[in-house]
Amino acid sequence: MTSPIDPALSSDQISAIAEEAYVYAFPMMIAYGFFHRQALGPDTPEKQAIGRFTHFRTLGSPTFNNVIPWINTDTLYSAAWLDLRREPVVLKVPRFEGHRFQNVQAADWYTMNFFTRGTLDVGNAARTYLLAGPDWSGPSPPGVDEVVTADSWIIKLFTRIIVEGPGDEAAIHGLQDQYALIPLSEFLGRAPPPAPPAAEFPAPPPSGLRGRGFFEQPSPEFIGTFNALMTQAAVHPDEAVLFRRFAAIGATPGAAFDALALAPGQAAAIQAGIDAGLARIEHRLANLDTPVNGWVYPLDLRGGRDHLTGDPKAYLARAVAARYAIWGPGASEVVYMVAETDAAGAALDGAVASYELTFDTAPPVDGFWSYTVYDAATRLLVPHPSGRYKRGDRDADIRRNAEGGFTLLLQNAPPPADRLGDWLPVPAGRFQVVGRLYGPHAALLDKTYSPPPLVARPL
Repeated sequence: MTSPIDPALSSDQISAIAEEAYVYAFPMMIAYGFFHRQALGPDTPEKQAIGRFTHFRTLGSPTFNNVIPWINTDTLYSAAWLDLRREPVVLKVPRFEGHRFQNVQAADWYTMNFFTRGTLDVGNAARTYLLAGPDWSGPSPPGVDEVVTADSWIIKLFTRIIVEGPGDEAAIHGLQDQYALIPLSEFLGRAPPPAPPAAEFPAPPPSGLRGRGFFEQPSPEFIGTFNALMTQAAVHPDEAVLFRRFAAIGATPGAAFDALALAPGQAAAIQAGIDAGLARIEHRLANLDTPVNGWVYPLDLRGGRDHLTGDPKAYLARAVAARYAIWGPGASEVVYMVAETDAAGAALDGAVASYELTFDTAPPVDGFWSYTVYDAATRLLVPHPSGRYKRGDRDADIRRNAEGGFTLLLQNAPPPADRLGDWLPVPAGRFQVVGRLYGPHAALLDKTYSPPPLVARPL
């Protein structure tokens, strides 16, 4: 097989295109690693079906589903992977009580959110959606409230329902069971269309796994993977010029690619581009945003095609979000903020200090808020004898002032009995705190709000 590289390209040109293509492909490769593990891999707590919901009936804990960084301990999930190649799928969402927060979120193969609906925007009435791939067209079927078209045929679907307190799970299980995914032909009472050709979804090669099992494939073989992944997504017209540039190094949707056919200089140039792309991703991960009182909360990493396309910064944001916290909702839905240092800039460490986090007023949200503690290195929950891993707005035993303000005590050992409600246990070692602020006010989105610092008290 001859080299797929345009012979007119210099090594520098090959490297530049490879860097751009690798950053673009990076989030899709990470998503594919999750897809294969969740949908096609061995049975695990995170296993999910294709075409039907898998309901997670228990909150994440150190012993349940503690494989996803920053596992959510506020809501119960239902999740599914959908293959829309044969036909669209109808999603039926049940009616929820007025007091309960819920949402539905869908992300495309590119990892961009193309659909988020729930309490904050459409309310809690029952709704019916048609989720379709990029090749579908037609009128809205009777009984459908909204038609939503994705830029890919493989999509990731989540639902979230807030757990309002101990014993609430049983009520949520009943709501989860009312979600429905129905092929359009079945919804309309018609015969299904012919099945599409079987798609191949090979296991990611171990050589492409980095870190905590993320599939990133930092080698020239990524081009073949990218070509295969793009058979499940449509090239958006806004990115057609980009893909014409990628084609010069063999990156073409559906095309075969043999890295062994590359001349040594070409392979080295591609590898140099990959290394440069990874360096850009790592640099942005290390400099996500300017800390505010020790809190970091970048607002530009998540969302849809409205702001995650069109220029290199947007493609870099997609890549960084995939490694940082893939599939998080957009900032208008929830602001995530992370603290790893105290007010003086020292690393948070439960073995050397306790900490106070004082709010003059409640966090500025219309939804709910919580603060959860994770291991600093793995971003996973750390077992603690108390069994408590977060504090939030639903914890009635937090002592609040007239304005809703309060002080959380972050320490490994229990505080005095009259402060137990304020206690957020931390491990006897390095940790980080993640704030989840759902329904953020404008002050959070324009960063005129300053979150309070964590004040250390040496042990």
